[in-house]
Amino acid sequence: MKTFIRAVMGGVAISVGGMIYIRAENHVVGALLFSIGLFTIYTFGLDLFTGKVCLILNKPVKFLGTVLLVYLGNAVGTAACGYLLRATKQSQYLEHAVELVGLKLSDNLFSTFIMAVMCGLLMCIAVLGFTNIKDGVGKYLALILPVMVFILSGYEHSIADMFYFSFANAWGGKAFLYINVIALGNLVGGCLLPLASKVASDKEHQE
Repeated sequence: MKTFIRAVMGGVAISVGGMIYIRAENHVVGALLFSIGLFTIYTFGLDLFTGKVCLILNKPVKFLGTVLLVYLGNAVGTAACGYLLRATKQSQYLEHAVELVGLKLSDNLFSTFIMAVMCGLLMCIAVLGFTNIKDGVGKYLALILPVMVFILSGYEHSIADMFYFSFANAWGGKAFLYINVIALGNLVGGCLLPLASKVASDKEHQE
């Protein structure tokens, strides 16, 4: 239950970042401010699917259950925020959200998957950078810079997209398919660096 609650709040944190990104007229500023989501999650010990997937290779198989629980909790948090904000004056930005979601759903699945893999890779850089860097400034730059890069590159983040789809009220069969493809891509991308490190480490031990 604690994990689920932390995951719901993680979804809320990403929604805060998603809303300011929708509102921002300047994309660079929006990308910078979006990072408040990850900043909040790692400052207050919340849970995020794209932060958990990069730990999979170093955890027992049962950890996959935790990852799924976090995914579901993030979905609840983002959906709640998205639909609640539709009932506020933020609704003036619905047209922008609908346009954003339309562009995402007009992409083909292969492209969407690759865009999600790249996002997962950048999120892994952010999470492992925050975890491993000792310098206080460096830790938070590790959170901010990869987030800005994935936002400005147009890469797909499953949890942020859950918020956009909810705020735009765009859920349907196609949206569910795309979200799950994006989540899978995030998972694959999040495992790339840990897998490369593991292979390199095993090779060194063999030599």
